[in-house]
Amino acid sequence: MVQFGRAFSVAVYLYRPGDGGLDRVAILLANHLLRRGVPVELWMAHLDGPAEHLIDPALTVRRVACPGGERRLSMIGQFPALAAMVRRHRPDILYSAGNQSNMLVALAALGSGTRAVGRISNPIVRPGQQGMGAWARLAKFRTIARLSALTIVMGEHDRALLADSGNARLLPRPTVTAAMEQAQAARPARTGNRPHHLLMVGRLAAQKDQATALAALARLPHLDWRLTIAGQGPLLGALRGRCDALGIADRVDFVGYVGCPDALAGLMGAADLLIQPSRWEGLCATLIEALACGAQVVATDSTPNIRSILSDAGQHPPVPVGDAAALARAIERSLAQPVPAVRLVEAVRDHGVDRALDRYLRAFESLAGTPAKQGRPSPALS
Repeated sequence: MVQFGRAFSVAVYLYRPGDGGLDRVAILLANHLLRRGVPVELWMAHLDGPAEHLIDPALTVRRVACPGGERRLSMIGQFPALAAMVRRHRPDILYSAGNQSNMLVALAALGSGTRAVGRISNPIVRPGQQGMGAWARLAKFRTIARLSALTIVMGEHDRALLADSGNARLLPRPTVTAAMEQAQAARPARTGNRPHHLLMVGRLAAQKDQATALAALARLPHLDWRLTIAGQGPLLGALRGRCDALGIADRVDFVGYVGCPDALAGLMGAADLLIQPSRWEGLCATLIEALACGAQVVATDSTPNIRSILSDAGQHPPVPVGDAAALARAIERSLAQPVPAVRLVEAVRDHGVDRALDRYLRAFESLAGTPAKQGRPSPALS
């Protein structure tokens, strides 16, 4: 039962409603808190973006004044405005959408009555990173965690890295929607007279490394497959050229950014296999979503956080980052030996949107020290 009249308020900070997973999680969280009767606002530097349509019209949105220029520098330049907003509107909790804004949020809340909550959205230390670079990155994240009242992590590996650096809590990633559950239930039976439907979802950028996946698929000319690539980004032209050079352009469809959650669930429900070739990730939302839709998954070892999920779902172990030959072998094996959908769905059950976001809500309640109480919805932030 929904309980109203929460005795604490939340401001969710998001740079802009972009096309990434952290943007969707921040918006889903704000919408969910609103539905649960929590006084909540969404604070953004830019109000426009691919995911703006996901914002509940009833949600109060405020703009954080920011200078122009490159995103990182622009975010640093927002500090005075964000700190002033914290002291003017006095939210009990200020939530950061992900890695890039965790330091900004922690410093803006410092010295006020507001508790900063950070979220780890990408690896603390990237795969293969060593030496002083890895040490400096880890030291930075540990410092931010000490400045924050709570840091939300998405895997045991991240929690272990921050174990002695403040309050780090492992929470599921809220990403499995009702539309995904319906897509899995409506999944057509596999027949031998159609191509294997393969899917990649993600920004067309170096991090996602679609080029390695294309090279892997070029090694499988004996299999009947078609690939759909959903996403937009600076490497679109280069990836199209890569398809031409590999002789697979007639098998690959670029469909652009898919902003409608139902449409994305439909793509995943129609796919036999999701390929996740990223160089680094925090947890890989698309991997979880694909499993929920009943699709097999092959992924690179972009983060230790995905290993247990793949194991629980009976999937091929993650392959080395950037290894096209290993990725090709894993794809061929996974297509030949698919795992029953019931096991895939059970492996990601805790990542259901409402179930996971209620875990966020309980974490906020414990942080604020104020449990839910019955009554009418509280007013917006002052």
